[in-house]
Amino acid sequence: MFETTSDRCYTQPMVDAVYSEQIIQDYKTNPLIEALPPIFTEEDVIEQISVLPPYDEKERKLNPSYRFHCVQRLFQYFQPFEIHLDLEQRIARAIRQGYINRNPLNKEEVLMVHESYQAIKEGKFLKSYQTQAKRTAAGFTIIGLSGIGKSTAIERVLSFYPQLIKHHEYNGIPFHFTQISWLKLDCPFDGSLKGLCISFFSELDRLLGTNYLNKFGSQKNTMDLMLQRMSHLSSLHGIGLLIIDEIQHLNLSKSGGSDKMLNFFVTLVNTIGIPVILVGTNKAVSILQSEFRQARRGSGQGDMIWGQVPQNGTWELFLEGLWEYQWTSEFTPLTAQMSDLIYDQSQGILDIAVKLFMLSQVKAISNEEEKISGKIIKQVSKESLRLVQPMLQALRSGNPNEINRYEDIRSIDFDEEIEKYKASIDMHEKVRIQKKLQEQKRQKTEQTLMESVTLQLLDMDFDPKKVELAVKKVLKKVGEVDKPTVLRETVKVLIEKEENNEQIKRKKKKSSAEINYLGQLMNEARTHKKSVYEWYLDKNIIKSPLGEFWKDDEHAALVPNSVS
Repeated sequence: MFETTSDRCYTQPMVDAVYSEQIIQDYKTNPLIEALPPIFTEEDVIEQISVLPPYDEKERKLNPSYRFHCVQRLFQYFQPFEIHLDLEQRIARAIRQGYINRNPLNKEEVLMVHESYQAIKEGKFLKSYQTQAKRTAAGFTIIGLSGIGKSTAIERVLSFYPQLIKHHEYNGIPFHFTQISWLKLDCPFDGSLKGLCISFFSELDRLLGTNYLNKFGSQKNTMDLMLQRMSHLSSLHGIGLLIIDEIQHLNLSKSGGSDKMLNFFVTLVNTIGIPVILVGTNKAVSILQSEFRQARRGSGQGDMIWGQVPQNGTWELFLEGLWEYQWTSEFTPLTAQMSDLIYDQSQGILDIAVKLFMLSQVKAISNEEEKISGKIIKQVSKESLRLVQPMLQALRSGNPNEINRYEDIRSIDFDEEIEKYKASIDMHEKVRIQKKLQEQKRQKTEQTLMESVTLQLLDMDFDPKKVELAVKKVLKKVGEVDKPTVLRETVKVLIEKEENNEQIKRKKKKSSAEINYLGQLMNEARTHKKSVYEWYLDKNIIKSPLGEFWKDDEHAALVPNSVS
């Protein structure tokens, strides 16, 4: 039929299938579903999907050449929002729902694969099969501004699922099967539908080390034949999800017009029988017209509209996390005015906001100001982001006519879908969870810093009880800064406290000495049967009534003038 698994040289990491018990009845006794990771809770998703790059305060003292490299680390920063949780839930449902009636152990599925193979040998395209096996593909469309983070978010969610899963045995029965849980394609450079099919074969070859492109990717093949082969390979390799990114690149003229393109996508979903996610900018609206939306309405997933991040708690959460990563010598606190400025200059487009923050640091370091300021942010926006300024100005104006001049940021009225799918997640609760995680991270860092400083001070023979109190006092005063600063300030506090204690001891000792000496003289006076007054005169402790000056200053320092 096709190459056996033993003949292939896989080019991607593959994991062996580990089957887990399914809680949902529909998912049981299906090895393709049981081999997937468990269904994640929202808290699990937030923790797993977040990416906080490594950061060390000491790096701010590095040579500028090194710090320019450190700033690049911000490209890794990923802060999950409500829409990311929604995306993860949709993908989790889509993959599993698509597998429900595609169980490779079911008789109907085996017959369909055989029927498909016979059609390929005969050069036919099957729009329907003799074997009546229900398909449950439930894909959706993601439309949003360029740079808003659609592709990055999809890749983060897909990273939860191993792409290649190798099956050997299921419930004691030999089961040799290579499962591809997801397949992601970018629209081809030539913008043609045939080129998109060729990308499908090429990506399979890259993953599996096969030779499908040479066998089925010839330009002589018709679209129908290519679709039949794509359908067959999708079943043969258990492809769980197909993602087609950058669909705005598809060319209407090269694809034969809007109608042909719409028919292709509908056939792709219905014939291949796997969930298909289409991703594109607002420019793709001209491709995904109402006919296609109507054809997909029964899928149950709906469409996602990825717009600007609103200037609310979501924006604050994003910027607060980002703002910690500063490599300028002087740290700039995040103020409400600074937040407003970044939002105004980026209009809530995260890619622009991150690049603006990065470039502002680079400029501050390069011109030796070593501090982020509103002036620098405005300069960077004007100089380095000049190509997107017309689009940002259109968004800033809120004028639909101005916005519609730029296809990639053109407004889209998908209110029905937005209202339909925004209800399941309470954004404020998710912000609370994330802030809690950030607070735990801060406390963990502070505790580690406290332990490190305390251990070093104990090595310097400071009193353990005093050290603990002093470190806490310093951390409360200066906050979470670098270790040398905390250590220096704590030593200063401990030394000052020791000096104060010594002064108090000396004063007490001096006072006690004076009192003991005068008491000794009183006892001597009684021994010699003299009055204390006479004895003090003899010892030159007090002046005589005649006002003579002291001749001997031996005891002058012991009694103040007020005594005489």
